[in-house]
Amino acid sequence: MLPCLPAAGLAAADNVGQLHRLFGRHPKGCLSFGNILIMIACHATRLTTLEWLRTGVRRQVGRRLGMGGWMRRVVAALGLVLWCVLFALPSSAAGKVALVIGNSNYEHVAQLPNPKNDADDVAAALDHIGFSVTKETDVTFDGLRRALSAFARDAAQADMAIVFFAGHGIEVDKHNFLLPTDANLESDLDVNFQTVPLDMVVDAVSRAHGLRMVFLDACRNNPFANRMRMSDATRSIGRGLSPIEPKGSTIVFYSARDGTVASDGSGRNSPYSQALLKYLPQADLDVDKMLRKVREDVMEATNGIQEPTSYGLLPSKDIFLFQSRSAVSLVENAKADAPSPTVPPVPPADQAATEWAAIENTNSPAMLLIFIQAHGDTVYAKYAQARLAELQERERQSQQVSAQQQPAQPTFPAPNQVSSQQYNVASAAPVLPSRHWYLATYSNMDFYGGDLYSKGLASASLDQCAQICAGNLSCKLFTYNREKNRCFPKSGYSYAQIMTGAQAGYFFESERRDQAPTFRAEWEIFVKADLLGGDHYSARANSYDDCLLMCKSDQSCRAFSYVPFGKSKSCWIKTFAATLPTRSQKTERGIVSGRRVDATVQPDGVYDTAAR
Repeated sequence: MLPCLPAAGLAAADNVGQLHRLFGRHPKGCLSFGNILIMIACHATRLTTLEWLRTGVRRQVGRRLGMGGWMRRVVAALGLVLWCVLFALPSSAAGKVALVIGNSNYEHVAQLPNPKNDADDVAAALDHIGFSVTKETDVTFDGLRRALSAFARDAAQADMAIVFFAGHGIEVDKHNFLLPTDANLESDLDVNFQTVPLDMVVDAVSRAHGLRMVFLDACRNNPFANRMRMSDATRSIGRGLSPIEPKGSTIVFYSARDGTVASDGSGRNSPYSQALLKYLPQADLDVDKMLRKVREDVMEATNGIQEPTSYGLLPSKDIFLFQSRSAVSLVENAKADAPSPTVPPVPPADQAATEWAAIENTNSPAMLLIFIQAHGDTVYAKYAQARLAELQERERQSQQVSAQQQPAQPTFPAPNQVSSQQYNVASAAPVLPSRHWYLATYSNMDFYGGDLYSKGLASASLDQCAQICAGNLSCKLFTYNREKNRCFPKSGYSYAQIMTGAQAGYFFESERRDQAPTFRAEWEIFVKADLLGGDHYSARANSYDDCLLMCKSDQSCRAFSYVPFGKSKSCWIKTFAATLPTRSQKTERGIVSGRRVDATVQPDGVYDTAAR
């Protein structure tokens, strides 16, 4: 006996004629009473009840089941009652579904250490907060497409749908593609046949009724960039992934902003996945706030180098991946007619307020003076004046105490990082060698990374820059750009680089001044200059930093030139470079170049500083 008419086929019909054709394909015994009721319930919102009663229901029931007129009316009435009940109930989807993919063991390029771990841990976290999770690791081209196809059907019945992908992703001509483990891209023509477009992933989640999210820890270097042949000179291979504009309420969250690459980290998980794992299980955390927290954690973990970025817009209402019982109870018990609380409008933050929030606890008189000069007509300038007077009084009292203990000979204020234990040594304790704070300065050197202020602060001299750093508890070192009179206080650094015109400073505590640290410089940077020869390939880069990191991650790259103009900003990767940089009218437009070096930089000055 053939199976009865499936409900899916009934639900797909848009009109009575289509239902007639569906019935015509099945033998007499196939149309069950339950099918008829399901049919009425599914299509009552599309077809008028009268049309059903006059045509499809009465005619097909009588023809298939051999019922008389009174029986046809009874069945139709029962169907109508069932439709009314179902129509009165709120529709609900199948809950929360997630597809988690981690590709580590690539067949034709180097393996990635973390994606499989990331997938295992993210899948467990999502399962813990109530998601129905499908996990796939080391997925081939066919397997990845099958997984997305199956997930798209699940998402269509769900309130929330999430895809997490960790592995390699590439950008070609501003289109993004995810790499399955069996991809082997010898030319750009292979991309369309061996990779999965990111658009396909976005389309899979977009079928969900509510929240739709894609987490991508795939903003890595293109592993095939050095060997891919380009079929058309106008085509380009970018770095990281290209921006995307998802439709509707779909969010795509990159582990690094477009055009940059993400770090694998040194632990079990990447910095991006580690931050996700921290916040995914937190109950009553709005999704938008969660994304911002993940971004802040990743930037802190990578010294500001990696910046996760989201694309798409969330609705104005709060959305939670996971709610506690207390929060759900509050929502369910709230009265629908309760008046909304009146919230006073929040005035927009102005520049003076923002800057004062950053320095209100500073111990640097120089920084306070700079603030007062810039914002003397605001109320925050009065706060700064009061703080300055407090510091000056504290300094006067400190000098009186210091005069009785030891002579002070400060050249620069020192950071307030001296342990309080130094002042709690009992008089009977053995005398230890005294330790002092010093400032070592380095000419033509820059500390890369770790900036506390991305655009720096105005500073008239190296002296003033040192004072700014000393007054900030987070500042350990700094770079001063004397050409632009900008000070860059830093909490740390990624590496040192030689740069003509830059001056760097480093605070350290030691028993002797001759113990100042030396630094190994890995790069030499030339501003408004080009390095000729050795061009290996070019790629799109959004900034000088991106170009530098692109060369740093490619062991065959010995030098680079970043060109910030033309049809698109570009990075020229070089296998060697001329000895001397070339300068011209063209380079004055902002070309920045760099090359690998291995140089030791000695301090050119060491100064006593007073620890406060």
